[in-house]
Amino acid sequence: IAFIFIFIGYGTKVGFAPMHTWKPDAYSKTPAPVGALFSGALLPVAFVIIIKFKVITDIAVGATFSQNLFITFGLFSLVIASAITLVSRNYKRLLAYSSIENTGIMALGFGFGGIGIFAAMLHMIYHSLIKSALFFLSGNLLLKYHSAKIANIRGVATVLPVTAILFLLGFFAVTGAPPFGIFFTTLVILSEGIQLHPFISISIILLMAILFIGFLKHVSTMIFSEAPKEMMQEKESVLLLGPSIALLAIALALSFYIPPFLYTLLQNIISY
Repeated sequence: IAFIFIFIGYGTKVGFAPMHTWKPDAYSKTPAPVGALFSGALLPVAFVIIIKFKVITDIAVGATFSQNLFITFGLFSLVIASAITLVSRNYKRLLAYSSIENTGIMALGFGFGGIGIFAAMLHMIYHSLIKSALFFLSGNLLLKYHSAKIANIRGVATVLPVTAILFLLGFFAVTGAPPFGIFFTTLVILSEGIQLHPFISISIILLMAILFIGFLKHVSTMIFSEAPKEMMQEKESVLLLGPSIALLAIALALSFYIPPFLYTLLQNIISY
């Protein structure tokens, strides 16, 4: 009973559905650096606290109890995120629902267990880096267009070409397209789940496809549509682009090479 209360309490900070409702509102109103902190720091810290209590709970009542909670809330988070992404009108809220989706994938990794736990922790690292970069880039869009509404963002490829390229890369990275690490971690989680929960694993693939289509629809409209006549291309500040470039570069590097200390750390987590 205690773990259920802990799961719901800290799960609210993580953004599990149906406790997710604060997240899109907060993400859409906060400055870009604060949004980056929400996804890059608050989410994983709150998630790790749940995992710490999971270890104790598993010793007391067995792993099945906590795993079922992770699977249930993880799958529901994917359902909510994929459905609302299709009709989202605000690109910051769109990023919030992307975080909810990735939170659900991480939860399913812990729910499936085994190598899925390793993949879920690595997924958390990738997501923190990529989503922070996307929030910094969303700040660039807000500075130029003075709006967070998707309908008002047009022709980014013409007006802010570097931001457009980076945002497109971030979109593919966070939705699990190769060669970025989220693709591999998701694949490992699904391979672990298909053995014990084939129906759930197939459902996850379908929900991720829906979310990818919805996200792609909005991003392609923002980037490749015709720019408003009053919007002129301008030189983009290195100071505004630097953090996003660095974060995406680190995420891409970690996709191909995991340092020994990080690999050992993740292996130790699985051993618990």
